[in-house]
Amino acid sequence: MLGSTGLGSDDEATYLDLIRRGAASLVDLAARIGRPLQEVQRAVDVLLSEGFVHRTPPPAELIVPVPPELAVEQLILRQEEEFDRIRKAAYRLAAEATRQSGARRTEELIEIVSGETAVGLAFDRVQRTARNEMRELVAPPYVASAEVNSTQLARQGAGVTYRVVYDSSALGDAVLAASAVSHVRAGEQARIADELPTKLAIADRELALLPLDWATPAQDAALLVHPCSLLDALVALFETVWNRASPLSVTESDKLEAEEAMSAEDRHLLSLLVAGLTDDAAGARLGISRRTVARRVQQLMEQTHSRSRLQLGWHARDRGWL
Repeated sequence: MLGSTGLGSDDEATYLDLIRRGAASLVDLAARIGRPLQEVQRAVDVLLSEGFVHRTPPPAELIVPVPPELAVEQLILRQEEEFDRIRKAAYRLAAEATRQSGARRTEELIEIVSGETAVGLAFDRVQRTARNEMRELVAPPYVASAEVNSTQLARQGAGVTYRVVYDSSALGDAVLAASAVSHVRAGEQARIADELPTKLAIADRELALLPLDWATPAQDAALLVHPCSLLDALVALFETVWNRASPLSVTESDKLEAEEAMSAEDRHLLSLLVAGLTDDAAGARLGISRRTVARRVQQLMEQTHSRSRLQLGWHARDRGWL
């Protein structure tokens, strides 16, 4: 009954007797439950240390049970304090490890993880490493799972941003799509692209997981990449894919849907600007004002995360809009 609190079976039996039959001296308690005095003394010592009983002063020296709801609540508070101390110690160690990361030897920059279970644990480790942002590429073949990524939901709840690009085939996988809907509703920023080059998960700029063989659903081996030029290249790869991908949203019917790439009018406008027409000339050709041209171009730049009109034209051509 109370095993989950950390009490042993003898400790629990002693406490339950006190709860059900009332306070007693050590001698009377031992006689009541039919156990040697020395064993009962050890059990009482444990119960005293955990806050489940207290002793009255001499001469009676009765062992009195603390009400279960109070005893368990006090135990939970102590455990939470202990967990908090452990958490703070872990953060201090992580900070120290970060400071020492620049001193890693070459052979320590990349870890090889083998086995499906180990790779799954490595993915969890990468997510828990992130303090600000997770970047992911989700490419086929997909691992069949009916459950959402509970670690992701927890990390999003802790303030970690998730930016995820799904391969276009993801929309045809019912299980994956349903899972992605839950993630997007929880705050995931999702996009979709054709033919992703690989699966990938990156925590900030601290750690990345890259499969060695992504042609099979069960990931038998993967690389954990620590800060180095390879990690920088993987971040650049993600950002390139992200900028070319189209935003995904969730419909009222809980379906994933790619946002409309570009209207026919905007495509016509952009083709005129790429051909070299000024805003005034393009507006006159379309029958709209120069201000409207500038506003629509700005909207397209925001949609494609372009920093200039030249970059907008490059993104549009790369996405097949022109």
